[in-house]
Amino acid sequence: MLVEGQFPVNAAPEALMGHLFDARLVASCLPGCELLEPRGDDRFRAVVSVAMAGVQARFDLLVQITRREALAVWATTQGEEGGQASMLMAETQVRLVPVDAGTLVSYRSEVTLTGRLGRFALGMMKKKAQALGDEFAANLRARLETLEVPPTTAAIAVVPVPHLTWWQRLWAWLRGARPAQS
Repeated sequence: MLVEGQFPVNAAPEALMGHLFDARLVASCLPGCELLEPRGDDRFRAVVSVAMAGVQARFDLLVQITRREALAVWATTQGEEGGQASMLMAETQVRLVPVDAGTLVSYRSEVTLTGRLGRFALGMMKKKAQALGDEFAANLRARLETLEVPPTTAAIAVVPVPHLTWWQRLWAWLRGARPAQS
């Protein structure tokens, strides 16, 4: 299933590119992310929990950055839910396009989910995947707009990620951190 979208950020693309490799920033924006840790050059382990239609799933994922360009990055994600009940694979691309007001961030991810969760109706899976993508984009946009200087990647460690409460999400939404409509 395809998950894609775009959103504007009021900053130059070159200033934002370094932040795409900041594990702490990305983990804090990813819904359900419990842990993100580096595993060598351009590889990360992530633990992500997802709830859908009364079913709770916890995925142990390996994310590998496969290609970098000046204003684009490609990554693969593979992993499984405990006991191999479900398998997830994704090919993702993020592009930063210069625009008059700063940068247009576009993302596209082709996600394959098999097993227990893959047997759910395709429409429900697509809606859940797109909702998670939109929430991640809104969180990332809100965080990127508050940052000015690219981070250093030398001090990345295991990052436990706090979960946002409903009022924190509401506050972010009220501040304008809404997903872009495509």
